[in-house]
Amino acid sequence: ILAKTVMGKGIPFIEGDAKYHGKALSLEQAEEAMKILGRPFRIPELIQKRQKLPLKVYSHRDHTSLPPPKIHIPPPVVYSKDQLTDCRSAYGRVLKDLAEANNQGEVPKVLGLTCDLESSVKMTDFRRVSPQAFFECGIQEHHTAVMPGRLSKEGFVVFFSTFGVFGGSEVYNQQRLNDFNGTRLKVVVTHCGLDVGEDGPTHQCIDFIGLFSHFFSFSLFFPADPNQCDRIIRYVASQPGNFLVAMGRSKLPVLTKEQGGIFFDESYQFVPGRGDILREGKDGTIIAFGPALHNALKAWEKLLEKGIRPRLVNMASLKPVDRELIIDSAKQGPILTVEDHHVETGLGSIVAKVLLEEGVHSPLVRLGVSRYGFSGKPKEVYQLLGLDPTSIAKTFQKLWENYSAKVK
Repeated sequence: ILAKTVMGKGIPFIEGDAKYHGKALSLEQAEEAMKILGRPFRIPELIQKRQKLPLKVYSHRDHTSLPPPKIHIPPPVVYSKDQLTDCRSAYGRVLKDLAEANNQGEVPKVLGLTCDLESSVKMTDFRRVSPQAFFECGIQEHHTAVMPGRLSKEGFVVFFSTFGVFGGSEVYNQQRLNDFNGTRLKVVVTHCGLDVGEDGPTHQCIDFIGLFSHFFSFSLFFPADPNQCDRIIRYVASQPGNFLVAMGRSKLPVLTKEQGGIFFDESYQFVPGRGDILREGKDGTIIAFGPALHNALKAWEKLLEKGIRPRLVNMASLKPVDRELIIDSAKQGPILTVEDHHVETGLGSIVAKVLLEEGVHSPLVRLGVSRYGFSGKPKEVYQLLGLDPTSIAKTFQKLWENYSAKVK
């Protein structure tokens, strides 16, 4: 739709004058304008009424909103140790389960929207099961970011999925409006971090934590493997708030306990604000999340060969974060944070803030993305930016040796 309009049409002293785009009328001008429009002039009366009202913070979240629907959350899926898959596929399987359980009636309860990326964000099965609940919006990210926000206040559980760069930095202002308007949106962004690899720096989303940390109502999670992804998606589907669930592109091995069992097994329940001790240790701590956690685990194994046994923590819940676990880890020595994210605005900064606020002193080194990446296999990009297992192990070994020397 193309519309040719004139600003202030019908009011001679306003018409076509750009300054009135952001300039309020005086009472005299307002009175004259209302006469021209043939409307009663009640502005002074309304001002007097407003001045008599008590000072109060008015919320934009309490109006024009239907309650979220009651939905059925199907039982979780447990991926075996020999299943190599990506978190995107685990997400898609949960969406399919949700559609089969909740979208068989005349009006669906769970909706899914994307921007010409159905197969990449694994929404194809969801569409096949409930085509009436799936919306392919095309390459219109700004429009698509606000539409599911509004739908989430109309009695639906709504998932909006696209790549990280499109669901965060591309539509930052639209997500800010969702936050402001008290939506109940599930933003699931894929292809985050250097893990995108060959797509290059334009698509390597390395700023999602910093961006969504600005929003008051959004929680932020990044699953460590397909099993944890399964539980996180089922959790956010059951909750009414705003959520960002981020994930990479690559296939990830199922995480196991040191003894060999599946770490996020059938007994695991995701709890926001709770980190996971993947490996216990006594020689400091490594805290990581997502694909970088898998590199940190390989680094942990290299350190073990050198007689250094740090604690290894998976911090999938980035907002809220596990403050108690960070404080407890600081008591046993230095901390190294490892992340596939901008080093100044991600996990390392979160940990530093917690230590400072709690008055806990611990040597801290933040390892993350310190410059834009390039197009290449994720393994190669990680290596050149110092986030491969060997680099992580060397960084922690130096940190631990410096700490040990000072303690002695």
